[in-house]
Amino acid sequence: MKMRVILPMFWLLCLPVTACTQTKDAVQPGISITKIDEAVPANDAYIVKYYVDKTNPGSEYETGSLHIIYSDKTEVVEKLRPRKKSTADNIVFNEEGISDPKVAGDKRTIAWTEQFDNCCTSYSIPLVLAIYRGGKNIVHIQQGLMVWGWMFCDGGKHVAAVWGTVHFSDIGDYQLYDTETGHMIDEVIAEKEVEGKNGTIHGLGPDDPAWAKELEKQQ
Repeated sequence: MKMRVILPMFWLLCLPVTACTQTKDAVQPGISITKIDEAVPANDAYIVKYYVDKTNPGSEYETGSLHIIYSDKTEVVEKLRPRKKSTADNIVFNEEGISDPKVAGDKRTIAWTEQFDNCCTSYSIPLVLAIYRGGKNIVHIQQGLMVWGWMFCDGGKHVAAVWGTVHFSDIGDYQLYDTETGHMIDEVIAEKEVEGKNGTIHGLGPDDPAWAKELEKQQ
């Protein structure tokens, strides 16, 4: 079971602010786009290998760049965001690593989580879900809480993620996104009382969507 720590409200206010749009039922998470500097893979190329540089063998959270290698020999390298120094007036939470990379069933879409400093723990936590489908754009989704887990759906057309605070909260926010744009297309909060291994917990109910229940099984 992954360790979970409470993420204080003032830490959330320190996160980078991105524009959000409204849907009928919920507020969209923050979405930002970064560009690939080097050559991009051909339209018919597929991912044959990927790996993350290890900079600190003693930590699973501190890493170097993510390398994505395609069938046409193109290599895309996703580097960590440039580090900044904190000042007395501005505390900076830097990106420390790349974690949990996965390739979708289409073999062209890859996603991963980005680890950031956390003011109240000795280790970084995953706060951003990044998606790359070829071309120049990487989509970064930031909901405001920690990524508990995520998975691809429909061969890579969609990605599902569950977000929450870091210790002592069983209520997860399950969201489903379009991988092309990062736009949220469905959401469900796991706030129903269900029987778990250690008694009554908050979870999904029988009428909640299949994509969310499948992700819940993986947690």
